[in-house]
Amino acid sequence: MNKGVKLEAIANLLNKNFLIRSYQRGYRWDENQVNDLLTDLKDFIDQPNKSEEEFYCLQPIVVKRLSLEEKEKLKRLAFGDEVIYEVIDGQQRITTITIILNFLKEILKEQIVIEQLPSITYEAREESKKILSHINNYINSTDGKKEFDNNIDFYHMNIVYSTISKWFKKIETKYQIQFLKLLTSYKINCVKVIWYEVEEKENSIEVFRRFNVGKIPLTNAELIKALLLKENESVSNTIKFSIAKEWQQIENQLQSKFFWGFLKPSKKYASRIEYIFDLLFLTAKNEKDDKISFDRLYGTDKHNVFRYFSDEIKKSSDLLTVWDKVNKVFEKLLQWFNHSQHYHYIGYLQNKEERRDRNIIFDLLSQNFETKDDLTTKLVNQISDECKSYFKDRTIALNYESNKSSLRNMFFLLNIESYIHLSQSSKGEEIYRLPFNLYSSVNYDIEHIDSQAEKDKNALKTEAKIELLKDLEIDYGFEIGDNFTGSLLPLFKDLEIDNKWEIDNLILETLDSVFELTVILVDDFLEKDTDKLNDKEKNNIGNLTVLNDSINRSYGNSYFNTKRRLIIEEDKKGVYIPIATKNVFLKYFSGNTKKHTRWSKSDANNYQAQMTTSFEKFIK
Repeated sequence: MNKGVKLEAIANLLNKNFLIRSYQRGYRWDENQVNDLLTDLKDFIDQPNKSEEEFYCLQPIVVKRLSLEEKEKLKRLAFGDEVIYEVIDGQQRITTITIILNFLKEILKEQIVIEQLPSITYEAREESKKILSHINNYINSTDGKKEFDNNIDFYHMNIVYSTISKWFKKIETKYQIQFLKLLTSYKINCVKVIWYEVEEKENSIEVFRRFNVGKIPLTNAELIKALLLKENESVSNTIKFSIAKEWQQIENQLQSKFFWGFLKPSKKYASRIEYIFDLLFLTAKNEKDDKISFDRLYGTDKHNVFRYFSDEIKKSSDLLTVWDKVNKVFEKLLQWFNHSQHYHYIGYLQNKEERRDRNIIFDLLSQNFETKDDLTTKLVNQISDECKSYFKDRTIALNYESNKSSLRNMFFLLNIESYIHLSQSSKGEEIYRLPFNLYSSVNYDIEHIDSQAEKDKNALKTEAKIELLKDLEIDYGFEIGDNFTGSLLPLFKDLEIDNKWEIDNLILETLDSVFELTVILVDDFLEKDTDKLNDKEKNNIGNLTVLNDSINRSYGNSYFNTKRRLIIEEDKKGVYIPIATKNVFLKYFSGNTKKHTRWSKSDANNYQAQMTTSFEKFIK
């Protein structure tokens, strides 16, 4: 739990006492990091037309107030009655700011007396406090410089101090005073840090590991939650408990893969409720005419959302007013999630390939829709605009030679419409939903339903020939009958054993001749079908679907009935296969289902007609 979080001016840290515990690494900043910081501060100083409220913000500093018991354990460090803050995260920033202030203190000593600077004590390196607090003396004396060569921490402090000195020599002297004002001002155009104080009872090492092992950052969501639930006499515990409970309920709902897959934010979130704070921040910025001033006020770094909400909470007389905004956005998302068409169309726009560089969810939240039908119309029109290239003369214009991304998006939309149809057919029981998290986790190939080309039989290896013969026996042996059985007889030593296809039971010398004869037999059998697709028709949309690339590439240009059987087997195993693809191989779209073993021209025509009907609302 946090004790408090706030934006704290560096000026308010000048009289504070800090402790760096032994579990932390030493000071390690280098020239590049210091130069970047100084340049950023100068850019802020030079920024024209700043309002008084604007400030430069450093990354969070995580601290814990040292208890009396802990002070007693560290009595060798001679702490008195002063408040000591253990620095859990942010040692490098506090030390660097202290070195900069020491440098300014030295070069401005004839003009300004700087009495207070942060006091930093090091548990494992007690002499570091003395050197850091008198760093000007050490830098400017021959004997003092020797100290820096004897310790890696002192070595880096020396590098940083020298870098600061060189940097200031390259700019006008007026910046010396301006930097000092920037770092010591309490209110106007100052430097602030995000001050995050944890409870005294917290285990410091565990908190440290959280922020440093694996570099898990302190998120905006955590910082905002700390603001909402911090110790505050003006806010009742009942209100804070209510917010905490609702916070967890929202986070739990957003942790649902089903819900999160529908939203599909482009950014990854450690805490998913932060997505809602981002949406509210974007909404506030969008309402401003002067967006440049908005960015100046809250910044453009990763903690700008926190600073915005810190300001909103500070300005609000009622904490629930701010929290209600979060609830309203979540309730709107939940309404869309629970509406079949809104769920599927928003999910499609969020999950489609090459989606527009825009935030669909944010766009919809920024608009007012009087009825649910108004929102449905908006979504249909948007999808129609984005897929207009798929159609021509009120029919589907795509074929196998078309852009593969467009084809995958079109079949994605077919799956969307298949689920909406099922949902609307279930008398209000909207139990049929495309699982976007599963659909988007798969890579898809554009698959010919009836194989585009025959296998190069001469190129097949022994194992592949045997597998193809097994498939042909399963899928066409019964239909062809005795002729098929007779073609295979020379291959087996014993037809009566349980697994006649065991390699030891095969007469491999006959494999090539048996293979050639059997394949010709099947091809001739299928060629007799007068409803067979010709080579050109095989590339039409009526002979195409999408299929998981791992499944598609495992059976290549197999015959239709083999593909159908293997897809059913994969479906039984729980492998996710798009519903429209399953429907194709189950001949769901076909008018005549008597011939399950092949995909005919009639099947393809009926399938294409069904697709066109499904897309009718999107065709302009």
